[in-house]
Amino acid sequence: MISTSVGEWEIIAADGDLPLIYKDYAANADYAEEIDLRNTEGRFFFFGVHRGNRGWPSLVSAQRYVDAGRSFTPSVLLVPETSLVFVGAGERLLCYDADKGEKLWEDFTPIGFWGWRNCSSFVLMSAELEFGVWNQFGKKLWSISVEPPWSLEVVNSVVQLD
Repeated sequence: MISTSVGEWEIIAADGDLPLIYKDYAANADYAEEIDLRNTEGRFFFFGVHRGNRGWPSLVSAQRYVDAGRSFTPSVLLVPETSLVFVGAGERLLCYDADKGEKLWEDFTPIGFWGWRNCSSFVLMSAELEFGVWNQFGKKLWSISVEPPWSLEVVNSVVQLD
């Protein structure tokens, strides 16, 4: 399990298996979600988020996701200004409001998710076959299909896809 801090927020995460005290995390959270845990294919991914001195995460999510050839790694991006948490694992994309303790949306990207990037007031998503942009409030602004191999660079607030 790993943990990291973003301002006053702490994120904990585990890929491959659920934490031994997963049930305690879920029982003590204000919002807990389980997605496809009974599925026999794929890997487990768990994350929890809390602000300040709270001992237990206020928001937790556990899922089983399919990873095409063990090529993709889950990622969590927290936007401190809006308390939104963007999550990608396998083909699944999720967004939560950590302050309100609710899921805002679930989306899909084909083949697999690569990563999130916080860029000014935008959240950039890269995946095997898609590039997408959301605002910091969780609204999807646009996406475009891409063909691998591809890369992106942000130069003077302009996204350049290659």
